[in-house]
Amino acid sequence: MSKPKFYQTELKLITENVFDYVFPNNKGSKYQSTMTERMGDENATCPDCGHNKWWLLPTESAAVIQGGKAYIECLNCGYQTHL
Repeated sequence: MSKPKFYQTELKLITENVFDYVFPNNKGSKYQSTMTERMGDENATCPDCGHNKWWLLPTESAAVIQGGKAYIECLNCGYQTHL
């Protein structure tokens, strides 16, 4: 068995439209979702706790690999959903 490996994540603010960042091929497309369509309101309010700070899960995470989508997690309560 190999030795364990540990990685540190770094929170980096995404200053552009998150949908353009996650789905660059859909940038400016009429098929691109809006925040209201995807998250229920323009402020992307968490349905569990009401906060709106999220982190984009790494592409190597189990959720992204298994789900095949860009997943986000609420920084306040841990609620997960996809974009």
